[in-house]
Amino acid sequence: MLEVDTTKWKAVGATSNTKYFEVEPDILAAVPDKGSSDDGESARANQNFQNSYWHKAGHGGVVLVFFDRMVSQDKDARRVYQRELDLKVMRATALVGGSLIGRAMISFFLGISKPQCPVKPFGDVQGAIEWAHQINREAEQRART
Repeated sequence: MLEVDTTKWKAVGATSNTKYFEVEPDILAAVPDKGSSDDGESARANQNFQNSYWHKAGHGGVVLVFFDRMVSQDKDARRVYQRELDLKVMRATALVGGSLIGRAMISFFLGISKPQCPVKPFGDVQGAIEWAHQINREAEQRART
């Protein structure tokens, strides 16, 4: 399992199964509780938190989701993450996972889902952050033109 060191990040809130941290002003980390499951209700709470966070910040951003910590995600949760995001503020999602089950859940999600915004898997946090920087730079360039 990929360990997540959140000590350098600012805690910004939580839902029933996930804690949220500001990695940078335009990067949010979603750190599920270890051993948690995700269903339609928890996914809706997570998606609402993310949408609200970006609206309050006054700009969009990228969410890093640490998949290794979850043990399951049902079809209702996947449906919420596909259909209930606010594309005005949700720029992309990085799915971070290093364990076998984490990578399997990421592959399954990407294989059957049709996300509305860019979603990319990562085996490490630094790669996900670098990609988030790229996504955010591109969004800022589009906003200026």
